[in-house]
Amino acid sequence: MHVPSQHGPDPGRGFVLLEVVLALALFAIVATAMTTALNQLAESTTSARRESMLLRRLQSEIAENSRLPLQHLGRSESPADESGIAVSREVSRLELKNQNGVELTALYRIHVSATIPLGPGSRERLVREMETFTLGFDELQKSAEQFQPGNGRIQRP
Repeated sequence: MHVPSQHGPDPGRGFVLLEVVLALALFAIVATAMTTALNQLAESTTSARRESMLLRRLQSEIAENSRLPLQHLGRSESPADESGIAVSREVSRLELKNQNGVELTALYRIHVSATIPLGPGSRERLVREMETFTLGFDELQKSAEQFQPGNGRIQRP
């Protein structure tokens, strides 16, 4: 005949059901928090990559339009490329005069705007803009060719 122990359950028998449930709940909470943190990290990395692509494209457009602004005069748009970036650019001649009232020629304003979807299938778009001012060196060269050294006068065409 077996006599039950007076000291409670045998400590070597294993975990109580409550201990197992608490351990699983704690694991579920930690796993959920880690999944959320990893998801936010992935979203911010994707967003930073998208913004970087957009800024590189803007810089490229500014550089391209700064070289020969007269050829790009006016407003133009490019449809979205394979990465989803759509670009619009506007090159306009600045009408400025110096303190003597003489018109300053060959000065241009270049404004570029680029957009990219915030995510696949998203209607919202990330928009960035850049602007610069440049000289039309080809026009300055033509103006300089009209100058005759020696007499200090500008030759009229």
